[in-house]
Amino acid sequence: MENIKPIQPTGAVSTVANLGPSSDRSIQIVFGLFWLWYVISAIAFLRGPDWLSAFGPISLSLIWWAVLWFRKTLQQWSRALSLPVWLKFLLIGLVFSDVIMENLAISFKGDLHPNLFWNSVLWLGAYAGVLLGWWLMAHFYALTPWQVFFIYGLKGVIVEQDFMVPLMIWKKQLLMAFLVIPYLMVVYAAAVAPVFVLLQDELPKPQRRLGWIGMALAILLPMVLFYAGAFIWFKAVSLLGLKVPV
Repeated sequence: MENIKPIQPTGAVSTVANLGPSSDRSIQIVFGLFWLWYVISAIAFLRGPDWLSAFGPISLSLIWWAVLWFRKTLQQWSRALSLPVWLKFLLIGLVFSDVIMENLAISFKGDLHPNLFWNSVLWLGAYAGVLLGWWLMAHFYALTPWQVFFIYGLKGVIVEQDFMVPLMIWKKQLLMAFLVIPYLMVVYAAAVAPVFVLLQDELPKPQRRLGWIGMALAILLPMVLFYAGAFIWFKAVSLLGLKVPV
């Protein structure tokens, strides 16, 4: 990668102005309130009995902001890769989802396999399916990184641990739901949104605005392809005779 400048911070104000929500004052207030809500949630988890396990998931928020802060240099590095955009999208997306997010979210305790390498191998199909879903969405709708962040984060809140949060609300465990919602949103968002930052200038530029139908598709399509990708990948692993050590 030639002519790459040293990493230079872009700045928080510029970050929000260029990649953040609308310049509308009310949207900015909502945006700020979300991160206040997240800080309250993070403090609550760090003060809880399982505080050590909370460090990994919470660190994903720092990684997200680091991606935004240094986005110009990271985008320059991405442009220097002589690969098709779809392949860059897949590879960069898998680094953030299957390697960074997956390991930090589980605090380096494999959920499909105790060996972290094999754990990531087993998750490849599912996360590739998610990325395929977002790649398709990027061809039909004009998406900002922050839209991807909040939409995929919302999907995580809905489905995590067999609809845990909706069930909390149903059972009137409102305080716990209040604390878990922003915590989960950032974990899920950090899996996909960074690739939209790094490839922002290289992705397609469709003119269709993201409405309610688009938002529903953005939740459902990656979710369906998550399970389809996992199913196909596990079948492929079996057919290829790949021996995953126990």
